[in-house]
Amino acid sequence: MNKKEISETKCTCQSCGNIWYFGKTDEIENLGNNMQNLGKSMMCCSGCSPAALIPNKQVIDFGKCPKCGSRAIKKEKIVHEVK
Repeated sequence: MNKKEISETKCTCQSCGNIWYFGKTDEIENLGNNMQNLGKSMMCCSGCSPAALIPNKQVIDFGKCPKCGSRAIKKEKIVHEVK
């Protein structure tokens, strides 16, 4: 029987105690959104004014608590085995 491992990051806010999780998919999607925003900014700098009409993608700061905004967080890798 093949067991598959899923890895994610567990974050705990040291200020408010909030706990949240994110995985590789979230990180990759966030990186893609960041790159798209960068490309849009570069188009605007080169004089492409219609690029200003393209909405910015939301970029999540995984180093900050989504509840209170504190950067005092503890990160740990969690691995789950899935059948």
